[in-house]
Amino acid sequence: AAMLKAAVAIIASALLAACAQGATRATEILAKIDVGASGPCSVAFEAGAAWATAFRSNEVVRIDPATNAVTRRITTDAGPCGITAGAGALWVMTNAGNTVQRIDPASATVSATIPVGAGPYDVLFAFGSVWVTNYADGTIHRIDPATNRVVRRIRIVGAPAGLAATRSALWVGDASGKTIVRINPRTNRVVRRVATGGASPEWLASRGYFVWAANRLDNSVAKIDERKNRRVALIKRVGRQPVDGGIVAGSLWVPNQRSNTVVRIHLSRNRVVETVRVGTGPFVVPDHASELWVGSFGGRDIWRLRAG
Repeated sequence: AAMLKAAVAIIASALLAACAQGATRATEILAKIDVGASGPCSVAFEAGAAWATAFRSNEVVRIDPATNAVTRRITTDAGPCGITAGAGALWVMTNAGNTVQRIDPASATVSATIPVGAGPYDVLFAFGSVWVTNYADGTIHRIDPATNRVVRRIRIVGAPAGLAATRSALWVGDASGKTIVRINPRTNRVVRRVATGGASPEWLASRGYFVWAANRLDNSVAKIDERKNRRVALIKRVGRQPVDGGIVAGSLWVPNQRSNTVVRIHLSRNRVVETVRVGTGPFVVPDHASELWVGSFGGRDIWRLRAG
């Protein structure tokens, strides 16, 4: 009997070890793509290609997903970082250029340059418009893609940062406070501030009725339900300096800029279920059906991973 118990214990231990190893191998590294430019920041997907901004090289590069090769380079205004796709175009905010630039993916050229506020911080296509936060002057600008013009200017108290959209609201992170801002896109008005339970909820991700805010200074992520206008969960100890996450393969993935990791958060269990080490200073995980494209903001490469 003693031998049987020992054998069972050994088998159970082996199974647990195998499960643990499987968990660490769940996400597979597909490629480390050297973009030949400094400070890869964010990636968007349009016209069968991945388009990545290079913050310190003032470029957008086109990557062929079939070969992981850079096939085009587009010069931008200074400090391109956030990039979004919508209305058949790519939209890039330039932090030092104080512009949003429209790129035609067919010709891989800048087709319009739109002056916005001071210190653009993030850009998002939602509710038929392009939205950009302006960190240095406390505004959000709404751009009509039909005219390439700013049609609304919304002022908030604080330092507007990341953007996300739920089913009926635009959400804005605030790098200087402990709340995020809800905007009604029909009226272009601030309708509420929601406490996140942490400091500097700078970057946001969303799906359906929910928005997640990375509390950058508290190493936590808050989950907010737009139907209740309040925080419904707080995921702690996600890593050092969590930043701009996205939804990939049915999970929330959040990069930790000082830990050089991305963490996978279960959407309903509200806990970290996987941690993956990536390149130097990961900044953004864009939404994607099955893959993570994570730029090494402190380097020159983009890590491409397949979520398990």
